[in-house]
Amino acid sequence: MAVETYKLNDTVVVDVFGVNRVGFVVEKSKTVKGFRYLIHTEDGKEHENVYVDNGTVTTYINSRLTKSFVKSQTQSNNLINDAIDIVNNK
Repeated sequence: MAVETYKLNDTVVVDVFGVNRVGFVVEKSKTVKGFRYLIHTEDGKEHENVYVDNGTVTTYINSRLTKSFVKSQTQSNNLINDAIDIVNNK
């Protein structure tokens, strides 16, 4: 299975010492082990040297939760946009 990669400003879910935080990609660099990310999380903290699905460290991007969270946010935004369209057409 291929490891997920993310672009700058992509929303991600980061596991920080067992607590999930939502954040976004600030910086991305290629290394021998894959891509290393700098993540800015919702609590205002920045996490350096973050890799995808590397459960052997204390902070990593959880690609499964990220995919689920982004899908949920997209569906919510679509519902809001549909409601706005309905109100504006009346």
